[in-house]
Amino acid sequence: MGRERIGAWMCVVLGGFAASARGGDLHAKQVAAPASDITSGIVKLPEPASLAIRSRAFARPIAFERDDSGTWVCELPLDVDAAGPLAFAWSAPDTTGWRVSVRDASGASRSIDDVTQFGAGTRDGQVLGDTLPGWIVDRRDFAIAPRGNWTLRFESSSDAKPSSGLFVARSSGALELSAHVSTLATLADADFAVLARASDEHGTAIDGSGFVEFESGSVSARAELVDDGAHEDGASGDGLFGALVPRGLSGEVLARVEFERAGARRSAFLSFPVLERRTLLDGSVTATVHDAVRLRLELGAFPLGPAARLQVSAEVWGTDASGEAVPVCWLSRMVGPQGVGSWRLPLYLDARWLELVHALPPFELRAVRVQDPDTHVVFDERDVLELPLAALPRIVGTGTTMVAPAMLTGPMIVSATSLGSGTTATHHPLPRALMLVHGYCSGGAIWPAADFTQPRIAFVDPNANRTHDQFAQMLAQTGSAYGSFGVVGHSQGGPAALHLLTYYQSGLDFAFGPRRIQSVASPYQGTPLASLGSFACGVNNDMTPAGSATWLAGIPSWARAEVFYWTTQNSAGVCNFLTSLFLADPEDGTVEQFRGQLVGGNSMGHVVGWCHTTGMTNPANYTDHTRNAQMNLKAAR
Repeated sequence: MGRERIGAWMCVVLGGFAASARGGDLHAKQVAAPASDITSGIVKLPEPASLAIRSRAFARPIAFERDDSGTWVCELPLDVDAAGPLAFAWSAPDTTGWRVSVRDASGASRSIDDVTQFGAGTRDGQVLGDTLPGWIVDRRDFAIAPRGNWTLRFESSSDAKPSSGLFVARSSGALELSAHVSTLATLADADFAVLARASDEHGTAIDGSGFVEFESGSVSARAELVDDGAHEDGASGDGLFGALVPRGLSGEVLARVEFERAGARRSAFLSFPVLERRTLLDGSVTATVHDAVRLRLELGAFPLGPAARLQVSAEVWGTDASGEAVPVCWLSRMVGPQGVGSWRLPLYLDARWLELVHALPPFELRAVRVQDPDTHVVFDERDVLELPLAALPRIVGTGTTMVAPAMLTGPMIVSATSLGSGTTATHHPLPRALMLVHGYCSGGAIWPAADFTQPRIAFVDPNANRTHDQFAQMLAQTGSAYGSFGVVGHSQGGPAALHLLTYYQSGLDFAFGPRRIQSVASPYQGTPLASLGSFACGVNNDMTPAGSATWLAGIPSWARAEVFYWTTQNSAGVCNFLTSLFLADPEDGTVEQFRGQLVGGNSMGHVVGWCHTTGMTNPANYTDHTRNAQMNLKAAR
């Protein structure tokens, strides 16, 4: 975004913005993006199949039951479907007193420490940090394990039932499982499914059998995967398997997908929210001239639930001189429904977009969607809605030739009286600052304070699981005592700052300097670990691969261009002995390099020698004093 607006608004912002934010009146922007964001697909919702999790690992929970002798026992399959490297690990809050043995097909059994079938191996242990605080990992790696099927047996003689844990194994077999949810509209009143496909080393779909275990709160269910064309799975026998999500599940749903083919097993974990449908579009759009620059577009909708905030997005299309359809711009806004009995969902169209692309009537809205701001679940969508424009604002015809900042965000609104009725804010200069932001489920402030000069703000929200939208609003409130602030964010702190810049007015808009948002190890494209409900503070939908892709479809190119980011990995081996079995190299124990990329952002490179957080094999990447000094020097404030 252009820095030229700083000078024009500085005197207003320094006097009035902080009062507005302190009063809890966080202004939602009217977000717009140029036609190029439509044609490039940046603001297009992803196809569900493109969001598939791919896995060559097998994972099952470790859950103990007493046998006839009173010993706590759990037995799990250990399959090696191709001779070569084998790695497996188990983890739990407390593995003290566990005995682990391996049994072969003949029934012969021996301790895991005396196994010779897999050849020479290595043993590694780890006490996990932020990923699974306090959990103990025990991992074994073998270089030349032969093909075959074994059983892994966990035993404990403790009086109390041992803690549940997680077992993960990965061999060199080529079998790959991919799994995804069939829709972005995961609604309680709709039929949808978990879909899965297994493929060989050539990527060819292969047959087999499998199931999906669902869990939501205290409710659990199991459904078989079938390829019959009646479970959202395409055509019968096409290699795509489906399991319908059982009705009655609500809230955050965890799904463990397991598939077996000729003695080889693979697992994939998915998580997704199931919401009650809150609204339906009624197909109507009214347009009125709002002021000298903007049109107010009101989309009609049926209220099906409480009048809570919604995210409304639409493409605006017109016609060029030759009669061909032409994209004008994309609009998105966090809105509160207006009206009783029927709702009006307002968007504002800056008429300069029409003039910039020389658009003529007829006009229409395309790819209209209404979503939940926290989960991005699609409540309703329409391919096309007619957009009647009977009159245009006065600015049309004045010769718009370039994109002005206000065309992207709407006018900046500053309230000088939002501290309460009859209270007027005192107009005085406020300092600029740099905000240091931790990520998901952090125990507290993480950035070494000495690496960053004053004035600085340490955002602290310990042991919390926030959506990007919730996180963003908390950042705005934290920075409300300052006229402007830039952000250095770790992990989720980066996407949260980007969400704030996109959707809400805050001091981040007025930061001056080379880099408005800088981030380290941020999962802009998610991480498979976010779908594992047992990890850290629980499932975070915004950071699952599917949820992050849906969120990114609401982030335009101008906002992405304000982000400068780094990805990291350790210097040798793996950062986390458990999570590495779920992730693709290179990775930092939590975020894979390829999922740390932000299309349209500014990649500052991939740095070796660092892990995501504490409790891993290399230092935490936010303790890199050299990079911190660079970020401090370049930060906008």
